[in-house]
Amino acid sequence: MADHLPFRGTMHANDVPGVEDGAETTARRVNVRVFIYVIGLHLFGAFVMLLFYTGAHRG
Repeated sequence: MADHLPFRGTMHANDVPGVEDGAETTARRVNVRVFIYVIGLHLFGAFVMLLFYTGAHRG
């Protein structure tokens, strides 16, 4: 009972269910995360540049 194998002759070669490992979903999540990180870092860099610009042109 531990190995849960089907009885001999109950499954045919065409009856094997397809395996979906979620690779497409994982790839999509990674792409979204990379997009958010890239945009976030650009916005942070722009903010820092704006601080330096305003600091240099003050007074």
